Amino acid sequence: MEFSNNAWVVLAVMLAILGMGGGAIATTTLRPLGRRTPFKTPITDLSIPISGEARHQFNQGILAYREGGYAKAIDCFTKVLNGEPTLAEAFHNRARAQANLAKQQAAVDDFVAASDLYDRQGSKPGIDWIKTDLDVLIKF
Repeated sequence: MEFSNNAWVVLAVMLAILGMGGGAIATTTLRPLGRRTPFKTPITDLSIPISGEARHQFNQGILAYREGGYAKAIDCFTKVLNGEPTLAEAFHNRARAQANLAKQQAAVDDFVAASDLYDRQGSKPGIDWIKTDLDVLIKF
């Protein structure tokens, strides 16, 4: 079976398109599991005291985060926020974990919530940290 020159060109273009499409799908699917994460470490110091169960969940979230289990970390920080809704660091860590999973809008929402809580606490370092993290997120 012979192909004309045009058929080879069409076949080459189709394979190129499929290759790029497959690469794009693989990149968007695997990116959260890849090595490139904008936020490598969680925030461990707390600005306010929290209850024992919330502290336990916070520590579990930190451990999951450090192991790269960002989805589990998000669940832990969400549980913390159910009991301690004014803990800026729980919002901040959840935002970082969501950013690491390429969930940008959810990350931005949590960065804003953390910023609001840091502002209410009068924590200029916390607000500055949020600004830095948002800059990182935008550039990533």
